[in-house]
Amino acid sequence: MSAASYTFLNGGGQAGGLIRAMDWTATAIGSPEQWPDSLRSAISISLNSGFPIAIYWGPEFTLLYNDAWSSIPGDKHPWALGKPGAVVWPEIWDGLKDQFHAVLKTGESIRQPDALLLMNRYGYKEECYFDYTLSPIVAPDGSVGGVFNAVIETTYRHINERRNALLLSFWENLNRSDSVAEAAELICAILGLATDDICFCALFSGSGPEGHPVSLSGHLSIPEESLPFISSLIESTAFSGIPLAVNDLDACLPGPIMSSYNEPVKEAVIVPISNGDTRLRGHMVLGVSPRKRLDDDYMQFMEAVGRQAGTILNNAYAKEINEAYLREQALNEELGAANEELTATNEELHQAQQRLNGLTDELEARVLERTRELEESYEEQQALNEEINAANEELTSANEELAATNEELGETQKHLQRTLAGLAESDERFRNLVRDASVGIILVTGKDLTTLIVNDTYARLIGRTVAELENRPLFDIIPETASTFRPVIERVRDNGEPLYLADQPYMAYSNGGMINGFLNVTYQPYRESSGQVTGVMVLCQDVTEQFISKRKLELSEERFRFMLNAIPQQVWTATPDGALNYVNEVVAGDFGEDGAAIVGQGWQKFIHPDDVAATLSMWEKALASGREYQVEFRLRMKNGNYIWHLARAVPYRENGKIVSWLGTNTNIEIQKSNEQKKDEFLSIASHELKTPLTSIKAFNQIMRRMNKAENLGTFLEKSSHHIFRLEKLINDLLDVTRINAGKMVYDIQPFSFREMLLESIESVQLKSERHAIILEKADDVDFSGDRLRLEQVMNNILTNAVKYSPEATRVVVNATVQDHGIVVSVQDFGIGIAREHIEHLFGRYYRVDNTAMRFEGLGLGLYISSEIIKRHNGTLWLESAEGEGSTFFFRLPLQTNEEDRITESEGYYNDRSITIEHNVALSRLDVDWKGFQTVESVQRGGMKMLEMLKRAGVSKVLNDNTHVLGSWSEASDWAAQVWFPQMAAAGLRYFAWVYSPSTFSRMSAEKAADTTPGLVETRFFGDPESGAAWLEEKA
Repeated sequence: MSAASYTFLNGGGQAGGLIRAMDWTATAIGSPEQWPDSLRSAISISLNSGFPIAIYWGPEFTLLYNDAWSSIPGDKHPWALGKPGAVVWPEIWDGLKDQFHAVLKTGESIRQPDALLLMNRYGYKEECYFDYTLSPIVAPDGSVGGVFNAVIETTYRHINERRNALLLSFWENLNRSDSVAEAAELICAILGLATDDICFCALFSGSGPEGHPVSLSGHLSIPEESLPFISSLIESTAFSGIPLAVNDLDACLPGPIMSSYNEPVKEAVIVPISNGDTRLRGHMVLGVSPRKRLDDDYMQFMEAVGRQAGTILNNAYAKEINEAYLREQALNEELGAANEELTATNEELHQAQQRLNGLTDELEARVLERTRELEESYEEQQALNEEINAANEELTSANEELAATNEELGETQKHLQRTLAGLAESDERFRNLVRDASVGIILVTGKDLTTLIVNDTYARLIGRTVAELENRPLFDIIPETASTFRPVIERVRDNGEPLYLADQPYMAYSNGGMINGFLNVTYQPYRESSGQVTGVMVLCQDVTEQFISKRKLELSEERFRFMLNAIPQQVWTATPDGALNYVNEVVAGDFGEDGAAIVGQGWQKFIHPDDVAATLSMWEKALASGREYQVEFRLRMKNGNYIWHLARAVPYRENGKIVSWLGTNTNIEIQKSNEQKKDEFLSIASHELKTPLTSIKAFNQIMRRMNKAENLGTFLEKSSHHIFRLEKLINDLLDVTRINAGKMVYDIQPFSFREMLLESIESVQLKSERHAIILEKADDVDFSGDRLRLEQVMNNILTNAVKYSPEATRVVVNATVQDHGIVVSVQDFGIGIAREHIEHLFGRYYRVDNTAMRFEGLGLGLYISSEIIKRHNGTLWLESAEGEGSTFFFRLPLQTNEEDRITESEGYYNDRSITIEHNVALSRLDVDWKGFQTVESVQRGGMKMLEMLKRAGVSKVLNDNTHVLGSWSEASDWAAQVWFPQMAAAGLRYFAWVYSPSTFSRMSAEKAADTTPGLVETRFFGDPESGAAWLEEKA
């Protein structure tokens, strides 16, 4: 018989086809016809699951898997199918085999979250992360035959989180360097923390124009002897600014460059750091991890590293330009002082020249006068000579003073020439810095903000050329930006205070199109030598890519917060020292406190006093060891009740260091309750099973010692009674197992319902001498169902009625056809049931506490009966009062060809189960539910209410249930989880719920309505009039 003929191998897509086509006789597990049931069930579950599942079977752990898992072995698929685990995974099996053997030996599951496995899937050893479980596949005899492996690959998330952390480090350090050299050191330091992804780096940068050679600015983890080869590699590739992969790196170097895994690096990537500038600013050579494939994600990450590094370098370069500008301003002030000094010197020289001219004129006049007098008198001539000598001395002194003045003037002129030459050189250097800057720079002056200096980078930002901008008012050229930027420039010009604005959006029109993006803008006042501000220098750095990346990161964080808040359990994060720094909305809602009161150490006040010491001790141990934190404790809810929770937290590491903890608190109150019930059940079961066995054993011992055969009949009858009781207990347990496994078989055939009731009553009556079981009324109707299972239901209910009314003498049964169904009731007059126990009564193993040891049984009968009724599309409920007795009901629908008559108009709807009317005068919906309700009728009526609520635009509903018969508890979960939130979203604000006569229905109503606190105000009433009056009070 071939594998393809086995039904348990059906489905499974490609993997299923491979399994069916494979010759399994050549493997360790043999032909499928020899496979045990446990393996068959496991492989059937795997093939029909969309979750990645593998099965490792037998002592050799032979591998079988489904389609979803087939991507995990990579190129080893489909070769891996049917191979032993050690053959498929030789590179990791030494680290895994102990776990697999432990599961086989102990039968206990193992879970490994985010486990690192260095797998060879594509021809190299790859860094992979998985969240996986290893669970035992248990046979009916309790033996473990194999391992069930459910797995989610988390490599992508883990690697991305690590890479995003590196990019975030770049982002946090964008503006921390004051020079290009300092920026290069910072870049290498940041990359030194990320050697798992970037094994080495070489940074080349330069400030020359396009084509100008660049030089090595920094490097990391590259041996000195390899640096020249890295440089020549760049030159030989004629790098053009487009990312380039170097796949044969080892052929280009004198020796290998080793990675952090102590393996040679085989590939590198050359990425630009130009940050959008068409003039090449530089590039980086980055080493690719030998443990990861260079795919598109990896290449994009490398490009992002280059861009971020370029931003750090450009920001540092901008600071250098700004410093040069400040030095230029200082030189302008020095030149102004020199001009003032030269002006004063010229004034002194002019005054000295005037004095010299006056002295010369006076000397000439006196010489002429004396000459005439000399002619008249020799004596006078003698005196004149003496006077001339004195005048000559005075003239000599004046000439010396004039020479000194001329010398001083010459020195001043030389100083002025040097100053002017320095100014010209400084101005040229400043203009070169501005021209070559990778950030946009523009200097505007005057009232109309005329462009005095502008570079290509700025011109390209707005789609213009330098020639179009120079010596023209800026906002005559780009008027569309005036409303945003002109007020800022004028403010800086008027108040003389610099201004820095980050992530500023801008938009300009160019060539019929639109240019937009985001800028980091520095506005610097431009001062003349006198200190007067006559213009503003604007430095613009294009940060569009960084802004988009930052926004994506913020959106990612918002989505992360949204997901944490969407998780229907308590989620929290903590710092490495254990202080909570975030709690989701579920935590705040459960505690009834604002998140600010819970973070830090505030959460500890909600722990039950008896659990505080153990909880904090486990938390401190986890913090100290860095291992998973897991503890069970009770937490105080907003209503004051303590609820059991399972707390679990795992550390998040970056570069081997814990940076945060992510934790959850899961409500395990139901599990705790079930554990307690299970323990109670085991105690009762051991008692219930032991009692008849003990009695049978005792009767057998008596019968062996008896000599008279005539007395054996009595003891045989008593033994048979206990055997019957033991058989019933065992059958109940088997039925529960079949129900849970979905293997309860139903034989649907038509039969007389009345005859079935009579036979059930007769069967129970024979075992009850005290009680009279009275069938008051039984409509005779043919019903299609499983007669034996429905007899089982009647036997359970009747037996309970007898058992729990020990002081009563009768049980009353009725079966009537009502509203297209048959309704059966069994009334006893016994101990009754308290209201708080009623809704749990149909659960597995549930027994009312004060009856647990007084009455025999396992507490399974009503659970089995409830499941049987559900499978017949029926409902089971009861009415009871403590001390007064109980009435159990069940309703089974009858097949009918009668169509439901529906009447519908704009503001009115009516069918067999509901009437809805838009009460225009009172601005509300009036709803009247009628008769027996099923899941289908509740859903149909509820959605019609939702439709009419939206159409009418009202916010109030009078929901009358006084005409409801039976129970609609099966629909309560749908009403709570789906319908009520939809009604709230549609505008419902006030809901007056008028109880039905059924206790079961009342409990269902309270359960369904307790789902929209703060949105819908719900009140319960005993009559419609009171509910209507309450609604009229609401606006």
